[in-house]
Amino acid sequence: MYAKTTTIRPTTILSQRNTTETFPNVYKQIPPSIVPRTTVPRKTKVEQLPTSMERKSVNEKISTTQNTSKSTPYTPGLCGLINIGNTCYMNSALQCLSNIPELTQWALDQKKSSSMENKDIIHIYTSLIQLMWSGENATINPQDIKEIVSRSAPIFIDYAQKDSHEFMNSLLNALERTNSISIITNLFHIHTQSQVTCTTCNFIDITNEITTFLPLSLPRKTLYNKEILLENLINDFCLENNLNGLYYCHSCKQYTQAKQKTNICLPLPHVLVIQLKRFSFDNTFQKIDTFVRYKFQHKNLISNNDIYQLCAVSSHIGSLASGHYTTLAINKLMKQWYEFNDHHIKKINADFVVTNNAYILVYLKLEESNTSIS
Repeated sequence: MYAKTTTIRPTTILSQRNTTETFPNVYKQIPPSIVPRTTVPRKTKVEQLPTSMERKSVNEKISTTQNTSKSTPYTPGLCGLINIGNTCYMNSALQCLSNIPELTQWALDQKKSSSMENKDIIHIYTSLIQLMWSGENATINPQDIKEIVSRSAPIFIDYAQKDSHEFMNSLLNALERTNSISIITNLFHIHTQSQVTCTTCNFIDITNEITTFLPLSLPRKTLYNKEILLENLINDFCLENNLNGLYYCHSCKQYTQAKQKTNICLPLPHVLVIQLKRFSFDNTFQKIDTFVRYKFQHKNLISNNDIYQLCAVSSHIGSLASGHYTTLAINKLMKQWYEFNDHHIKKINADFVVTNNAYILVYLKLEESNTSIS
């Protein structure tokens, strides 16, 4: 018989780079092996998401309120960001977020403020998005957003190379802390459940977790394994594996061997942000350039009946020591894919969107299906 309990306990087994780990209770890196995923429903409720009709009206509202391309010199949303010193990581993250329709519509709906004093992260971020979608600017200097994110995440104070995932995560966390009725909660939250099973007494320690990213470990490319499907990486994420090292069991009161698995729970996020963990921190500083084959539209990606549509990709070219970030995203007004490379923007063919440089994938959940998890 299994004795079950629900607890919230931090664990000290983390990767060397905590800022790229979005789960507070990660027990280990899951090695690449492929078996069907298992998921369980979450019983607790969160804030009610917009209905499918409300979501459908978002794009129409953006088109109505921002369709100024005939009277303004630039297409709304096609606005470059100036690189103010190794800040391509920030520009890439901001362009990904800018091309999430519901998040952008929320920003456009916020009250504009002419005063530059006492502005919080919400005012600065929404002001940036309003400028980017005004149709009046070819480029913008994002200095203000860098400075205010640096207050809560001092790693971004200097002008050294940083990580687009780290910046996006820090920005979303700062927005959520400031906004009590959070658009971030409604759109981005991923609910997971970590289960650690003691191999001595079969006691199961359950920890419910919430994050805004799904971090997926990648296998290294070999002669016989040059690519992997995105679906298989998600399957790997949910596998049960032996923990590295000893685990203290609170039932048998001793350090013992244990197994751990992670379940993805309901409700599923409307915006699914996936981090492909290409950077290893094993003193080799080698980038994992395994090609991940992802689709523009995925069905049954993390449940039995979901549909997710790709809207943006943060790409990284180069190595961990020296590299460059860009963003590939679809502009909802033009229904066209573009490459955002700091202040440069160019139209691209959709054939160039799926590459081995993909680092962050941003998917939007379509509401035509009835989602269920088993």
